[in-house]
Amino acid sequence: MLKSMKKTALLFVLLTALANVFGQKNVRQTASNYLKDGKLDKALEAINQCILDPGTAQDAKTWFLRGNIYLGLANSGDEKFKTLDPDPLSKALDSYKKAIEFDPGKEYHEGIVVKLEWQRSKYYNTGVEKYNSKLYKEASRNFGKGAEVMELAGVTDTASILNAATCASLANENEASKNYYHKLLKINYKTPGVLIALTDIYRLDKDSANALKYVRMGRQLYPDDLRLLLTETDIYLAFNDNPRALNNLEMAVGKDSANSPVEFSLGTIYDNMSNDTSKTMTDRQEAFEKAIVAYQNSIRLNPDNFDGNYYLGALYVNKAATVNNEATKLPLEESAKYDKLKKETDGLLEKAIPYLEKAAALQPADINTLVALKQIYSRTNKPDKLKAVQVRLDGLTESRR
Repeated sequence: MLKSMKKTALLFVLLTALANVFGQKNVRQTASNYLKDGKLDKALEAINQCILDPGTAQDAKTWFLRGNIYLGLANSGDEKFKTLDPDPLSKALDSYKKAIEFDPGKEYHEGIVVKLEWQRSKYYNTGVEKYNSKLYKEASRNFGKGAEVMELAGVTDTASILNAATCASLANENEASKNYYHKLLKINYKTPGVLIALTDIYRLDKDSANALKYVRMGRQLYPDDLRLLLTETDIYLAFNDNPRALNNLEMAVGKDSANSPVEFSLGTIYDNMSNDTSKTMTDRQEAFEKAIVAYQNSIRLNPDNFDGNYYLGALYVNKAATVNNEATKLPLEESAKYDKLKKETDGLLEKAIPYLEKAAALQPADINTLVALKQIYSRTNKPDKLKAVQVRLDGLTESRR
């Protein structure tokens, strides 16, 4: 009798458990029916019951269906469904992850991949919209989610990762940007653009070791790429390694003799060398002459280059100041040498005038250029030009009050 009662009790427990399982499966089927009928609110309510029940919480079908419901919410134009969840795409993605976890036999694999591809498109298009609206942080997040979605499907979405990295950089999210670029390197996507971008981020972080590491990786892979050569040069300039920067720029001129910015950069290095008092006067004079040639080439290639014109004018002015200082230190009995140096000073200032006048025409509101011209006109006895430049300076001063 006792054994019979125990069997009956056990049977009751088993029947109850089965009833609960079948009950939850019926709820899941109800959720599926609601989804087909477009009743997403009721479908969501039903499927969320299933994920809380042990009988269906570890069933791939439950999570696959839940992902489809949330995907339906994300794709719905019905306002009443938009309030059900603030980020249905993320919930859909989480659901598909669970479905994959509970589907070792890959029964739902093809269906999940189709849904993931749609979801990736949704993230990608949203990323483009955010980018066009200059909401770069949100754009990066959406592109990153799109890449994450395809990763679940076993596909590397290079375009989404690259866009996520670029937008993160535009949003000044440097760590996120670095992570995305490193993902690209891991899949052997080592284009010049990626390596330059990664180098620039490390350079901004003042991490010269990593900046050089990645630009040199690029130089090794693409030895003829001018952009990588110039990026490496920028690092040398940033860390005051002028000899290596100079060597690179001379190589760059050899690769592209019609590049105005390269010629200008070359001019600035020679310019600095001409003012380096640790060098011999012969070396400084040689650097001065090379700076003139480089600046002139920069202007020849781009006549409307403000920096080229201004810096060449300033080069002559600085040289004139050096020669004038030498003259003022002479003893009175060396009047002949004094007159010679004074004439040289005036000659250098005359050479500066056309370049500074061009710079003033290109950027009429640049006070430094006008002040330099005022001083030169005064020194070289040009009263009409002196009066004209003073009027311009007075006008600028008045407009800034």
